[in-house]
Amino acid sequence: MHSQSLQLADVPSDVTNLKLVILASEPQGNGITRAYSKAAAFDDPMTPVDTAIALKAKYDAKYGAPSAGAPKVFIKYFYVNSATGEKSGEKMVSAVLSNG
Repeated sequence: MHSQSLQLADVPSDVTNLKLVILASEPQGNGITRAYSKAAAFDDPMTPVDTAIALKAKYDAKYGAPSAGAPKVFIKYFYVNSATGEKSGEKMVSAVLSNG
């Protein structure tokens, strides 16, 4: 996870009928080490791509921007087959606000 985007490491070779669902926590303090259970959707499901996905504007609109007092964001994502309803396993990543 970069400061403003997410690049998927493992995009399936066939994305027909697949939708990517990204969930994120509100900004968390430095003492929080795992807040994946607090992650909620902040954007509509999208077609998986192997390029960087811009997240910051929609994230900030829902939760407000991370700050020095609450710099951590916990993100999980998964794929859903829109034809069958099958869901992939969840992937988890975290990001920390940095100065620069």
